[in-house]
Amino acid sequence: MTDRPILRLPNGAIEARLPGRQDKRPRPRGGGRQGQNAHFQELFERIEDAFAEDDTELILRRDPAGIAPERALVFETIVPIANFKRAADSINLEVLIESDLDDDYEVREDLVDDYIENASPTLYATMPSSQHLEEILKLWRSYQNNEKAARGRAPWYNMFSMLSDLRIWGPKDRLTANAEAELIARLPDDDEEAVRLELEVWPTANAGQRIQWQLDIRARVGALGGRVISTSSVDEHGFIYEAALVEVPAGAVRSMIMDPNLPDGLATIEGLQFVLPQTIAQSLPDLTPSEEEGEAPEFDAFDADAPIRAVLLDGTPIAGHPSLDGGVVIEDVHDLVRLSQVPNRLHATSMCSLILRGDLVADGAPLKDSRLLSIPVLIDNEGGATSPDDRLFVDIVHVALTRAFLGDEPLAPNAFLVNFSIGIKSAAFSGRISSLARLLDWWADQHGVLFLVSAGNVPEDLVIPNTTSLVFEDASLDERIALVSEAQRNARHTRTLMAPSEAINVLTVGATSNDMVDPRAPQPVGEIAIQEDGPAQPALSSAVGLGFLRSIKPDLLHIGGRHEVRMQSAGDHLRLKVVDRTQRTGLNVATSGVGAASIYRSRGTSCSNALASRAHLNAAAALSEVGGPFEGQELGRRDLALLTKALSINAAQWNEPAQAKFDTELNRLGRTKHIQAREETCRYYGHGVLNELIMLEAPELGATLVGIGTLRKDQAMSFEVPLPAVMAGERIGRYMRVTITWFSPVLSTRARYRLAALDAIAMGEDLFGGQLKDDGWGLNMKAKDIDANMIRRGSVWSRRLQHNGPVIPNYGADAVMPIWVQCRDASGGGLSPDEDIRFALSVTIELENETLFDIQNEIQNQLRVRSRATN
Repeated sequence: MTDRPILRLPNGAIEARLPGRQDKRPRPRGGGRQGQNAHFQELFERIEDAFAEDDTELILRRDPAGIAPERALVFETIVPIANFKRAADSINLEVLIESDLDDDYEVREDLVDDYIENASPTLYATMPSSQHLEEILKLWRSYQNNEKAARGRAPWYNMFSMLSDLRIWGPKDRLTANAEAELIARLPDDDEEAVRLELEVWPTANAGQRIQWQLDIRARVGALGGRVISTSSVDEHGFIYEAALVEVPAGAVRSMIMDPNLPDGLATIEGLQFVLPQTIAQSLPDLTPSEEEGEAPEFDAFDADAPIRAVLLDGTPIAGHPSLDGGVVIEDVHDLVRLSQVPNRLHATSMCSLILRGDLVADGAPLKDSRLLSIPVLIDNEGGATSPDDRLFVDIVHVALTRAFLGDEPLAPNAFLVNFSIGIKSAAFSGRISSLARLLDWWADQHGVLFLVSAGNVPEDLVIPNTTSLVFEDASLDERIALVSEAQRNARHTRTLMAPSEAINVLTVGATSNDMVDPRAPQPVGEIAIQEDGPAQPALSSAVGLGFLRSIKPDLLHIGGRHEVRMQSAGDHLRLKVVDRTQRTGLNVATSGVGAASIYRSRGTSCSNALASRAHLNAAAALSEVGGPFEGQELGRRDLALLTKALSINAAQWNEPAQAKFDTELNRLGRTKHIQAREETCRYYGHGVLNELIMLEAPELGATLVGIGTLRKDQAMSFEVPLPAVMAGERIGRYMRVTITWFSPVLSTRARYRLAALDAIAMGEDLFGGQLKDDGWGLNMKAKDIDANMIRRGSVWSRRLQHNGPVIPNYGADAVMPIWVQCRDASGGGLSPDEDIRFALSVTIELENETLFDIQNEIQNQLRVRSRATN
């Protein structure tokens, strides 16, 4: 038990949500009836002519690139169309996808007039039948004739006015540029050699249609001389995944790449949404053997009766390792353990040791009140662990999670956290959310599971152009840092998050380059410093954000082991390479050796993710221990997940290097570009560097309070934070952090994929037109670090405030500060008014300097008095 426990906020009261400021930016005016008729007349006349004949469908399908029944029909508009899904539902037309188009989308100038900067091109993909096409044609005629729209059909008129293009989903849509590049990289020279692909089918709710498309895939693949290896059909409320893993001759893939429009090729199968390279999940441990000699250290035993609070999805760990024995249970759901030889079981073993004991030299204490369940989803080989090559990985993960959490006898009924330190090979995030990320988002929302996902390690060297090793070595440290920063910025599109860490409901963890113990030897020749000693900084290989919907990713950074960097000349350029095989630095983890050699040093985002998982599990134990905010209570899975996530985000802060990064970017971009500079800093630091200690207890000069609640659309909940009397009448610096976490319902058929958004209004901020204001107290707070708009994008809302000048607060005894948590529909109509959104709130109030009184004790005493008064 700590002397400075986290405190519990009194239960909140339900209120009506305060309205926000309306977006008053002028919208593009659209094409108008005459302009749109000139642009689309020929297309609609072709459809109309076909419907005048008896064999309409046959006529329409003659043109393989033309609009026809049962072909995905794409509407491209210059702005999102409010309530379009509802309007589509009015004619029973299923919207399969709604997504934002790329920034480089060419907008028709006649549609936007002078407001091109306010355009937001959006794509809607549908799957019309003949009846749907006939209904759309009737709506187009009514729109052109200026007839009044029937009830519920007005969004169709808005659609026609803002329509930029109307076309079918074609081969170029199915084979994206990233997928094509990766297929080319994997393609063998021999045209007869087999290549494996994943063919993702449209996620329609029509199960019969999906079955037919799977049959079409089987027929086409067979005609090309290939075979279907496995299929997956996941049909859950809110999540549909339909795919086939196929094997075809390399020549067929080469032909598809050269001409995606080949009538008999893979990319022209009409039911396909995407053609992708096979998903290869992997974990790549440091393969350098430990050189330590002697006996293994002794470790305190685990509590054999402790509940399983966390699940590890990885390879197979060595459960009998001295540091793991009694702490980890293996469930071989997919029959993979027999395929992983014990000497190769490196990555999962190291992850287990970091979660269960931390750094084995610096820490080693067993995890509090928890054990770990390991479900192998990878096969450990000599070079690392990879997913089975005969199954779809999304299916493997879904089955593992189902066994862990659902059914009459779930394997881990008390678990709330899943550690996912696996990356997908060559699946750097480029704007489109992966199916695996969608799966994790869905699981988080539907079942209250907190996924901690590693951001990923970038394998490529960082190239610094027009610089030699001699010039770089002779440069000052500040000059080296500037060169590295510029090179990272120029190459950031190739160093992005690795799937599935772009997901919005997961907590994505990046790595800092620092150790918990000293190096074993002096720095060798050829290695060079690119960071200052002292405060933690992002590791060179740690993948950078942002995430899906430009959400803040990584969420936070944590200790990832020191990364050594070596220079390599490459003509006129310099390559900086992270040394991946060294035992000089790194975190001390368990490995497959014996004696002292059963411990070796490792580094990377997997390590930081494992340590962050340990921090969350320790925080969960502290919540219910003696003196904790929920002392003696058995919290449910969702509450534990949300509370620990809120505490970790609240305990992450921009440190001096992060602030220096922001200042550098502000100078580069211009002193008025605060938002862009903050966004650039967030790509590397997220909400900041995690301080584990203040997940467990209040900061030395402050107090932390937590609360939980449930909201529905357009509701608010008000919490009252007692104000310490010591702050009244004192001219003293003050800080406040307010963090909300929730798992948003998600829907891939909406560009605003995230359905629920929460935010908070705290006294001291003049938000929402001053509807809640300081009321004369003089707290006078202003925003610090992250931009207010950025924190509204994901499923974390974390506002950092600081005093705005030397103002003396003025309030009486027993004063409280209200904080309103509000829920709104973030999707433009997708959030049901009956949907319950559970959330956690964490508030920290902190002083800049010491005072005669401890504000943590003052707030705690006020809470006790209030509790006795209400009982």
